[in-house]
Amino acid sequence: MSTTFITSEVSGQILTITLNRPQALNSLNAAACFELAAIFDDYQDNDELRVAIITGTGDRAFCAGHDLVDDFFEPMPESGWAGLSLRKGLHKPLIAAVNGLALGGGWEIAMMCDVVVADQRATFGLPEPKVGFAALGGGARILPHRVPYHIAMGLLLTGKSISAEKAAQLGLVNDVTEPGAVMAGAYRWAREMLTCSPKALYFSKQLAQASMEPDSLRGPLQSLEQELAGELAQSKDVREGIAAFMQKRPPVWTGH
Repeated sequence: MSTTFITSEVSGQILTITLNRPQALNSLNAAACFELAAIFDDYQDNDELRVAIITGTGDRAFCAGHDLVDDFFEPMPESGWAGLSLRKGLHKPLIAAVNGLALGGGWEIAMMCDVVVADQRATFGLPEPKVGFAALGGGARILPHRVPYHIAMGLLLTGKSISAEKAAQLGLVNDVTEPGAVMAGAYRWAREMLTCSPKALYFSKQLAQASMEPDSLRGPLQSLEQELAGELAQSKDVREGIAAFMQKRPPVWTGH
């Protein structure tokens, strides 16, 4: 598969997906999201692949979210942000190897994975409100299921970041590794998964996902997420937030 912004590599039954925009802290533009969608389509359909690991190029960033400079308002693939947020039927394991900053959509990608391994230098945050947007790529929908409500809202309503250690204390990270060892840690988890029955893992994830967000709830929540995203995209504040970010100045909010 020919890609520009995402690389993928197969080793045995393990697929490694690497976000490859280091000049933009591995943030994703619309084209990168479509590339990821195609890669996850293949992973979902390819019986030879049993575990996938997703990481970022370099040691600065896993993913800094959606690129505010490059086509912020372009449409996403049918399977949503990063090809994951609206995806159905992916019951194979996903491991996030968080090698640095996981901000906004970057943290949302990690939330949509089943196991999160983080370099001890990694940080996590949902700073979208600081640029007039919201964590509508899955973050605001998923985080309150993962931690107590007040912890989730404290992060969602301030845009504050937390360390890998703090994320592990809150149960948001499975494993924190020494600097530079995150991929080794992720492969350890992948190899352990490969010792298990693939069908048993598939059914385990299917049931776990249904218990967290049954179809009767998932559909309406995703529809609301898309509706709110569309409304925010048309707001003056989101355009002001992006302009302020690019001009390196404080935004002037109007509430419109």
